Amino acid sequence: MNLFLPGIHLFFTTAADIDLRPFASLHYTRPLTDTFTTFNCLITADRVLPLHALTQAFSGESFGTVEIPYRWRIFRGPGQTGLHIHFFEDQQLSEAFCLIDLEHHTIHITLIPKHPGRVVTLDPLFHPLGSLLMVALAQHTGGLLIHASGVSYQNRGMLFTGVSGIGKSTMAGIWKQAGAQVVNDDRLWLYKANQTWHLFNTPMTYYAQKPAMAPLKGIFLLQQAPQNNLNKISGVSAAMRFMANGIQHLYDKEMTANQLDQFLDIAGQVPIYDCAFKPDQEIVEQIKQLL
Repeated sequence: MNLFLPGIHLFFTTAADIDLRPFASLHYTRPLTDTFTTFNCLITADRVLPLHALTQAFSGESFGTVEIPYRWRIFRGPGQTGLHIHFFEDQQLSEAFCLIDLEHHTIHITLIPKHPGRVVTLDPLFHPLGSLLMVALAQHTGGLLIHASGVSYQNRGMLFTGVSGIGKSTMAGIWKQAGAQVVNDDRLWLYKANQTWHLFNTPMTYYAQKPAMAPLKGIFLLQQAPQNNLNKISGVSAAMRFMANGIQHLYDKEMTANQLDQFLDIAGQVPIYDCAFKPDQEIVEQIKQLL
C-alpha cells in the first residue's frame, strides 16, 4: 500500500495477521507535490521492538475525554527514532512499537494484540501512532506541523492559529461561506515546495478528508474582540509567537534550532498579522484587501 505525505512516500507491507483498512488515510494514495523521500514501512505483530537500545527523550499521555486513552513515549538514538504506545482501553491493541531508521529510510511497526491469534484491522496511520509518526517525519524532512485552520481562496492559502477555543474553526467556517476551500480546521503540515511554503492537510483521526494544499500567503494569530483589527508583525518575535502553536517534540538542541530556522524562514517569506476579530464576514473582506 502506498501513502503520500508532503514530500514523503510511505510504502506499507504487512504480515498475514494485519489487515490494513484505510479510513483517515483513504485518499492519500497520490502525491500532491514532488516526493523526495521514500520510507519502506513494515507492520507486524507479536514482537516487541528493541527500543531499550535507545534513550527515552519525551513522553506524554492522552487527556480529556478521548475515546481510546493511551500513554506514549519517544526514544532517540543515532539516526533512529523510536515510538511506544500503551493503550488502556483499545479493543484490539495493548501496545504498539515503531522504529524509524532515518539512514536506511525504513519504518518498522510492531503491534501487541489484546487477543493474540486474531487478525488486527486498522488504518496504516492509526491513532495516535500516526500522529506521532507524522510529527517525527515532518521534523526530519524539513516540514512543520501546527495547530491551525487553513483555507485556500483563489489559490492563496491563509493560516489561522491560536490557543484552543480562540476561533480557528469559526474562522474557517466564515471563509467557507465566502467561497473558500477549507484545507483543514485543526492541523496543518507546512512544507516548502519549489522555494515556496505551502500548507497541506493531513490524515485525521475520525474522518476521511481528501488531500488539499495551497501556497501560504498569510498567517493570522487570532484573538477574539468586539471589533476587527489587523496589525502586521515581523522579525523574531513574530516567528516565536507563531512557533508557540507548533506541534513539536523539541527534546534536543539541534532539533530546536532546526525548527526555529524553519519558522524564521516562514516569517521572512509570509506576512504575519495579529488578528483580533468578531465572527462575521467583515473580517473576510478586510483580509482580502491584504492579499
